[in-house]
Amino acid sequence: MAGYSGYLVYRVFLGVDSHEFPAKNYGDLAFRTVGRYGRHITNVCQGLALLLLTGQVTIQFGQNISQMSKFKLCYAVCPVIFACAGFFVSQIRTLRAYGWIANCAVWLNIFVIIMTMGIIANSPPNYGVATLGSAGSAVDPASITPDKDGNYPPIVHYNNIPPDGLIGSLNGMLSGVLAYAGVQLFVEFMAEMRRPRDFIKAMWGAQFFIYSIYLIYGCVIYYLQGQYSYNPSYQGVSAYGWQTAGNMITLIGALIAGGLYGNIGIKVVYNNIFLDIFKAPPLTTRVGKIIYATLCPIWWIIAFVIAAAIPDYMGFVSVISASMLLNLTYSLPPLFALSFDIQKNGIRQGDGFHPSTGRVVQDESTVQRYMRGFLAGGMFQVSINIWHIVYFLASLSMCGLGMYAAVTGKSHLSRDKYVCCGD
Repeated sequence: MAGYSGYLVYRVFLGVDSHEFPAKNYGDLAFRTVGRYGRHITNVCQGLALLLLTGQVTIQFGQNISQMSKFKLCYAVCPVIFACAGFFVSQIRTLRAYGWIANCAVWLNIFVIIMTMGIIANSPPNYGVATLGSAGSAVDPASITPDKDGNYPPIVHYNNIPPDGLIGSLNGMLSGVLAYAGVQLFVEFMAEMRRPRDFIKAMWGAQFFIYSIYLIYGCVIYYLQGQYSYNPSYQGVSAYGWQTAGNMITLIGALIAGGLYGNIGIKVVYNNIFLDIFKAPPLTTRVGKIIYATLCPIWWIIAFVIAAAIPDYMGFVSVISASMLLNLTYSLPPLFALSFDIQKNGIRQGDGFHPSTGRVVQDESTVQRYMRGFLAGGMFQVSINIWHIVYFLASLSMCGLGMYAAVTGKSHLSRDKYVCCGD
């Protein structure tokens, strides 16, 4: 479904983009299909989502640094180290410059996946870290709690939904939402590529690649560690040396991801707040570049505050996935596609803007035009319109259910996740 949402964004982009009025960001699609208020809502959601995603990678890789120090380094310091490095990476202003380093990060992550599966297959689970947010902590905390002699329960697997495990299952699904939350960035990619067909081929190839890798990886890890499966899985490796290797290698990919989120997030804030409201100069000017460089540390400071305040990685992922990412990836694309098709099919001969008079000619009400646009195009197009309505409403309902699961899951977790000194 994430791939289908990406296709919808691609199709709407082709319909509204032009040389004279280019579509440069996700909010432009909302503006040209839903209207001004839709644009503002989309921009706020996208900017907030990218800020929270920056905080998410700061949390995750603050945990990397904390784990490498064997939890002897104060956790509040760990996100600071990562945020400082991410600040310098975010100074890259064009997405094109991220291309080769992003490709390198993909292969580094593949190496970590292969390494993790090999090590976990020949070593016991990391029982200590499992209490911080494993599958068992979300489904049945008793399954990862040691007895009075310090012995942990054996590995168990569930073939169906675990008993009383709806909340845990939903939170697991929200982790998948995070993995496929890139739709909101597709317009920026297509705007810089200027060859949308290359993009759609790359997108479908990446979707199948990620799906196959994640499916195999997830099945192997769950088979080997069961309820002790921890996310990120390379931190569930019990051998400290290999655990540290995974933490170090993934830090590189994290800096690239954090820099990308910061790059686009700051551009969204700059173009829609500073440029539109405060009449700031374009980013291509000298003053614009100075303002951009000034916004970078502010962006990462906020990300650090989020990371230091909420060290529960899985709980935080569930919250941002349910509240922001699910809507940006699954709710908005069908809404944009539906609005685009209705307006396109609702145009009649003679309607539209007349340059000679400077007037817009419309011989009927807005409701009549929208109804005609919804019912035009034959049975197939009407079926597509109905499907997009169902898709949109189902995504909204999943947002509410996901928020309930995320908040409920966080309320069951221990509050003492990290301490500032070792034992």
